Amino acid sequence: MTRLIDAQSVCKTFVLHQQDGLALPVLDDVSLTVDAGECVALTGPSGAGKSTLLKALYANYLTGRGRVLIRHRDRWVDMAAAPPHEVADVRRHTLGYVSQFLRVIPRVPALDIVAEPLLEWGCPQAEARDEAAAWLARLNIAPRLWRLPPATFSGGEQQRVNIARGMIAPRPILLLDEPTASLDTGNRDVVVALMREALQRGAALVGIFHDEATRDAIATRVFDVPLARATEQAA
Repeated sequence: MTRLIDAQSVCKTFVLHQQDGLALPVLDDVSLTVDAGECVALTGPSGAGKSTLLKALYANYLTGRGRVLIRHRDRWVDMAAAPPHEVADVRRHTLGYVSQFLRVIPRVPALDIVAEPLLEWGCPQAEARDEAAAWLARLNIAPRLWRLPPATFSGGEQQRVNIARGMIAPRPILLLDEPTASLDTGNRDVVVALMREALQRGAALVGIFHDEATRDAIATRVFDVPLARATEQAA
């Protein structure tokens, strides 16, 4: 199996400057490896740092210590140390992310939001929009909504637009932060099918799935994120 993620001894501490510099350890010496074709479900109690670990893999959070290696263009890139332009290139071509919330430029139609990753890959606009339409249709977004900005959509509709945007480009690695949290059973099943298709093409998935049915349907193994030692003492 090809290893796509190799995170070693990752530590992350938040410093609360408005609380006299209080240090709050969240990740303490956490290591995780993920191979192509695996879906790893992050588990652990609230506050263990599951979302923090995802954001460290994506380099939204800088780590205090450790390496976050992502296989990109047949070489390893340490997301904890890479310059911004290299992080951007990894995200564009290798590392997708689906968060719980849709964050986009206001007034941009849903169709263009979903097509954007393909346009960044150099796909012709008409082809990218056709593919975006197919994804929106599969995720049960009504055609009448495609040319509207999603700010007024329901939470479930926004989440499905978010999923389409995050998954439309077949990146080798996909990070998912509760992708089905706002979805009904039917739409959840569609998303599970999309994740299975990603696994079948050899992608590596790492996700937080508080919905046990989704976790049981898609995860190939579970990784229990340990509480940081200082957090255990404080508890």
